[in-house]
Amino acid sequence: MEPASCRNNHRSVLIRITKIQNTLLCIVIFFLLAIVFTPHAILAQSTTENKALGFNIAAGLSDVWHVSGTEDGKTVRWQPGLIASGGFFSETMFTPNFGMHSGLHYAFFKNELQFGSSSEATIVSKSQSMIIPLYLLSSLGSKVKLDILYGIAYMHIFHNSMSNDGQSTNGIKYLNYNQFGGGLQLRVRFAINKFTHFYFGPHAQFYLSNLIESTNWRDYMYNTQCEIGMLFTTF
Repeated sequence: MEPASCRNNHRSVLIRITKIQNTLLCIVIFFLLAIVFTPHAILAQSTTENKALGFNIAAGLSDVWHVSGTEDGKTVRWQPGLIASGGFFSETMFTPNFGMHSGLHYAFFKNELQFGSSSEATIVSKSQSMIIPLYLLSSLGSKVKLDILYGIAYMHIFHNSMSNDGQSTNGIKYLNYNQFGGGLQLRVRFAINKFTHFYFGPHAQFYLSNLIESTNWRDYMYNTQCEIGMLFTTF
């Protein structure tokens, strides 16, 4: 009979290997889809690229879509929480109305996970993450522009704490900390001067990776935020 400690160690190794495989798979898929997204942009690219840099801050609601699966999952409920984010991004316009957007953003989000109807079985989850979007950009208008951004997004959750009844634990080991999904953003953009623009608008993301590891149900993260930012152009 194999000792329980050996079985636990073996299971821990398998979990680590699985997470490494998931990480590599997400990275490979991300770059493959980037290659799929960009041919039109490369073909449309002129000899002189029009580039822009910007920064933003955003806040809104974070939630988890729970798919119950087996009986175990039918008692699980997620409560909506808050998300706050901010970061930097760059854009390249290949034509006056078409380009590409990418950036690096920090995001903090908080949710509550409840098992059954008892408040004592409520876990407060707080996460910190980095998000890398890769969006195509379609721009309409002249003085006031409407920008439509759409594409893929990668989130890496680098810290998570789960607390209940005054006690807290590191929850990253329970999470699939590599999240892969898509996003849609609308921006209303005003020119302050020739090279400086202010914008605001809604931004939504949905992630297709299961949030909780090794469960009999599925949980998918999504968020909606109101974003404001500045854009500094070279054109």
